[in-house]
Amino acid sequence: MTAAQGRLTGKVAVVTGSGQGIGRAIAELFAREGAAVVVNALHAQTAGSTVAAISAGGGRAVACVGDVRNPVDAQRLADTAVAQFGGLDILVNNAGFPLDAMVHKMTDQQWDDCVDVTLKGAFNCIRAAAPHMRREGHNGRIINISAAAGLIGSPGMVNYCAAKHGLHGLTRTIALEWLRYGVTCNAIAYGWVDTRLTGEREAGGEILGHAVGIPKSVRDRLRAQYQGNPQTAGQAANTALLLALPEAQHVTATIVNATSGWLT
Repeated sequence: MTAAQGRLTGKVAVVTGSGQGIGRAIAELFAREGAAVVVNALHAQTAGSTVAAISAGGGRAVACVGDVRNPVDAQRLADTAVAQFGGLDILVNNAGFPLDAMVHKMTDQQWDDCVDVTLKGAFNCIRAAAPHMRREGHNGRIINISAAAGLIGSPGMVNYCAAKHGLHGLTRTIALEWLRYGVTCNAIAYGWVDTRLTGEREAGGEILGHAVGIPKSVRDRLRAQYQGNPQTAGQAANTALLLALPEAQHVTATIVNATSGWLT
């Protein structure tokens, strides 16, 4: 199947945090299915890498570097979709990351950066998309990338759990507010997905100056205890595609459990 024959042909998508991980996998899959994609990341190098991969596969994409915590950057994302590709049909709020610490040790910066990227960032992007999507018969898609932490509590993740629980409330409310326009809004609560965020912290990855990943000793223990089937980022992207398809028009205000049976 070529991009011109894909199930998202003619659609325009914005995917935040799509320089790496799940976001990149979603951007590449949507492009293979025919969507034109606005790729967002904090750094030009990572955004450009995703755009290059999409272009090499015959897809259409453009990079828009920016921080979703900033309303101006969020608005630029939505406006870039319209200016470059003529519209905005699908918004995937993927940007987000955990910054783990027990509550009595958590700093204001750890709380603010985690919650602001994950929750405020999604709010900023939805608000920015409003002028382009709140139209009769628009029939667009908003997909918020969540996690099992949005379904349960987890020691050491008070900021991340609070942000993901908040994202679920945001999801259900936007679904109701934009129902009249045919716009669906859903979230995906993933279980274990193999990305740098679930990789070993010793690998040295960082976001906004914070080390990301899980200390190897802790990761090994958690991984051994996980009873679902871990996913690759590519496998995780398939769930986002299901919600983006025209056939998903009656699925809205839903938190999709994509934990591979870990949480039932």
